[in-house]
Amino acid sequence: MAWDEWEQLKTQAAGRESDEPPVPRRASYWLACATLTAAAALAALTGCSEETQNARKDSAPNSLCGMGVKPASLTPFLPGGSSLSSAEEAPVKGTKQCEIRVDGKPALVAIQEWREKGARITAVALDTKHIDMAAYETTGSYLYEAGGAVARVEPCQDPSFKGDMFAIIEVRSPDLGTTDAMKQLITEYAKSVRESEACSSG
Repeated sequence: MAWDEWEQLKTQAAGRESDEPPVPRRASYWLACATLTAAAALAALTGCSEETQNARKDSAPNSLCGMGVKPASLTPFLPGGSSLSSAEEAPVKGTKQCEIRVDGKPALVAIQEWREKGARITAVALDTKHIDMAAYETTGSYLYEAGGAVARVEPCQDPSFKGDMFAIIEVRSPDLGTTDAMKQLITEYAKSVRESEACSSG
């Protein structure tokens, strides 16, 4: 093969290589785009989650049928929804119930209940059927886990009832809140019950 023919073949081969698309650079481009898209989607989801949490916090009541609690303490146990309401009833003598509803569905129930003197806090918790007795923590006067809590309210006297007052919270929406958050909520609720008319008689 003559030298000039060899040089011509090299030139043609170089021309074909320059005409091929830069695959590695294009792959890098699409990888960068995919990464940016995923990051944007995550940021959007995070923003929505924060907005939902803030909306729930803003709409949460500052009491459970007159028993003061902080809205921020109640928020972790309320599912998302467009409307929130409460209803109070006394199904039997010595018991008051406050039901918090989201979109008309029960989300949380707060209860004031007189029991016999010396009633065990674990027995009261078992009766609720909403507290996971395999996961609870207790301080003696308080028993709590994410699904509910019981507190012995002391001191509390009422001449109509010769026994112990218990404050109870039951969460009706599953997989909400934490054990620590419930400890905070039951502490605030029990304090409000203790300072209310329910414990000021006698």
